[in-house]
Amino acid sequence: MPLRTRLGAIDAGSNAIRVVIAELVNGTDLVRIEAERIPVRLGHHAFTTGTLDDTTIDEAVAAFVHFRERFDHHEVGIYRAVATSAVRNATNRDVLLHRLYHEAGIELEVVEGEEEARLVRKAVIQSFAASATPPRVILDLGGGSLEVNLRVGSAWRGTSLPVGTVRLMETFGLTGVIAEAEAGMVRRYTATLLQPISRNDATVAAITGGNAEALAKIFGDASAQPSFELADLEKGLPGLVGATVEERMTKYGIKRDRAEVLGIAGLVFACVARQLGLGKLVSPGVGVREGVLMELAETAREELSKAEGAHDKALLTAARGFANRVDHDTTHGEHVRLLARGLFHQLRDVHGLPDSLGVLLEVGALLHDVGEVVNKRGHHKHSEYMIRWGRIPGLDDIGREMVALMARTHRKDAARAKELINASSVLSKEQRAHLRKLVGFLRVADGLDTDHRSRVEQVVCTRMGEAIVLDLVVRDGPLRDDTRLLRKADLLRDELGLEIRVTVARPVVTPVSEPSGSGAIVARAKFR
Repeated sequence: MPLRTRLGAIDAGSNAIRVVIAELVNGTDLVRIEAERIPVRLGHHAFTTGTLDDTTIDEAVAAFVHFRERFDHHEVGIYRAVATSAVRNATNRDVLLHRLYHEAGIELEVVEGEEEARLVRKAVIQSFAASATPPRVILDLGGGSLEVNLRVGSAWRGTSLPVGTVRLMETFGLTGVIAEAEAGMVRRYTATLLQPISRNDATVAAITGGNAEALAKIFGDASAQPSFELADLEKGLPGLVGATVEERMTKYGIKRDRAEVLGIAGLVFACVARQLGLGKLVSPGVGVREGVLMELAETAREELSKAEGAHDKALLTAARGFANRVDHDTTHGEHVRLLARGLFHQLRDVHGLPDSLGVLLEVGALLHDVGEVVNKRGHHKHSEYMIRWGRIPGLDDIGREMVALMARTHRKDAARAKELINASSVLSKEQRAHLRKLVGFLRVADGLDTDHRSRVEQVVCTRMGEAIVLDLVVRDGPLRDDTRLLRKADLLRDELGLEIRVTVARPVVTPVSEPSGSGAIVARAKFR
């Protein structure tokens, strides 16, 4: 029963608008569902006139209406749409924001350059999470700006510069072949704006943006993380900038809007690399929208955690209410619930079950012997029947089946428990496998309170080679027949493929004086 949340991220850049829709499964796995790039150039005329033209606004609204349709189709619950340099600098941006909100139902957030740099940095750092040598320089080149992130010591410093491919193309009139004098103009402009940025000793940088990815394909190799050397870029620059737009489209297999700005991008990256002492540029294939998506996932995880916590409390309350309505004493069930919960959480890395199943285990433990109100003899069968047909708000059909089968199989031998679980026609193969482990935990927890005296106060779980050791803290000390505490560990042993052993000790609290001579008394726990 995975919990899923659909997320949407939109990056309204100066050269194109990008959207990505992903699903957060069980609060951990972020799975991409759909991604799209629409070549709406918001930077067209924006950097030369200071305004967004009417045609561009119409195209942007149409794109966002399409995004809204995709959000609704995929039932996106949380989204964030951000606009960068072109919209940031436009004096009539409110016209676009108003139309997007009322016609597409999407609220577009205009972010400053520093926020843009931070989002890119977040995405890049995550993409290099498994790398032994993460980058200390990140360059994000868009249509309107260049975000430079430098790591100095343990801190990152982000700077946004008005060096964008669309901005330079329209400001300097670079519409096709870039002559030597025009290339020099681009380099001088870029180098001048870079002067306030102090370089570090890094020789490798991560580069992001559509142009970065295109250049990596042209001048780099086909490795898992595309990259290219500055020397290779500089060697190929004459052919890139000396070609017409049509020639670039044909030679490199790219669309017109990319071909128009790719030469400028090559000049900018080469200049920046020279100025900052970089010899290699790596393209991780992420950008602003991935940074936005990651933060949405973090927010969704927090909300899911709160929702799951509230749901779990409500479900346990409903289970207790059910027990009270049938006049069942839950003293033993509550203690088994606590023991089962401790086993489940401490052995999370061993059993590999979704955390969301923990509450079903607790409900199963709480109600496993509710059938005793009918008859203690065969109470596991009565418990199953009562849970299946009783009213327990918050328990869906799958949850009800799992809890009912936990009650039915908490007694007898492991073989019979497996047989009953595997015979369920309601549960999928994966759900039956999950249930066998849950029943294993319930049987162990129930066995630890076999005499219904709440004797075991604490369980400490440890993996010791091919065994799980349960160190028990008990109120009355070790007894000769403590081996019976594990009399129902057979199913869990089979499901985990590990032996299960137990040690038993009683806590002894003795007063110990503070060594400082203050006369204060502290409690020190010992076990024997």
